[in-house]
Amino acid sequence: MGKAYENEIDLSDANNARTKQILMTGTGKRVIEFGCSTGYVSRALKKRGCHVVGIEVDPEAAGKAREVCDLVIVGDLDELDLITELSGETFDVGLFGDILEHLKYPQRALIQARQLLAPGGCVVVSVPNIAHASIRLALLRGEFDYEEMGILDDTHLKYYTRKSIVELLEGCGFMIDELDWTEQRISESRLRETLDPLGLTNAEEVVKAFSSPDAVAFQYVIKASPAGEPGRLERLSEENVEAERRARQLEKELSDLKVVVDYSRELEEMIEKKDGYIRDLEAAVTERDRVLQEKEKQGTEQETGSRRSRRGFTKPG
Repeated sequence: MGKAYENEIDLSDANNARTKQILMTGTGKRVIEFGCSTGYVSRALKKRGCHVVGIEVDPEAAGKAREVCDLVIVGDLDELDLITELSGETFDVGLFGDILEHLKYPQRALIQARQLLAPGGCVVVSVPNIAHASIRLALLRGEFDYEEMGILDDTHLKYYTRKSIVELLEGCGFMIDELDWTEQRISESRLRETLDPLGLTNAEEVVKAFSSPDAVAFQYVIKASPAGEPGRLERLSEENVEAERRARQLEKELSDLKVVVDYSRELEEMIEKKDGYIRDLEAAVTERDRVLQEKEKQGTEQETGSRRSRRGFTKPG
């Protein structure tokens, strides 16, 4: 993470990815921060009573982070064996603040993070949105120019949309608890500067599409928990209720009916998907209980048969 990102964190700024990461992490947590840089996010976490272990590839930045973190491990996340390095230590939160897009093997880092989580733990992830309106406009102009920072940061190795980051997390054994984003809207005048010369007959609809949630989201910030964690079924039921509440809230807040309908449909699909997870997990628990009961029954029968054999045995004269 470059120095340009290291400004003081203002937790009153709700439209800021670092603010959302820190608030999702919570207070008084054991946190492992992947890509801690000089420790500027760790410093905010420490002020909130957290114990922080940082992982950083740059030795110079790691040296500064040691002034803040409880422990800093220097190494490349694409190569580190954190399970061995941390010798059985566990964490409440694994924080990936704008780091997955810099990795060759993000799946490896996420799976290691899942193995390091204590019961009830989670990961908090933020990534830039490659489907942002600014990138869509640039592509319409035939441009895809790398920059020193931002969505097209020239050190990024991966690019994510909302759909692809969710699929990555689910593929690594996580389920989404909360999905939020920071917004950066493109003005209609700027949109029309690019769209009007193209001679589009349905320019109004295109302008609406460029104002949809997936187009105004600049960075996604996601909280996710291991899918097979005990007590997950009860939490999922509560999350379904919350998702329904949020869908109703969106219907009131968004003025464009088409956007509301489309986005509500996506939320309903997410709810249906979680319902499917609940059914699968309930079936797995039922089958596990049945197998355990069967094994206990077999063990009891074998023990009873053994006692009967011993009582009926007569020593030959």
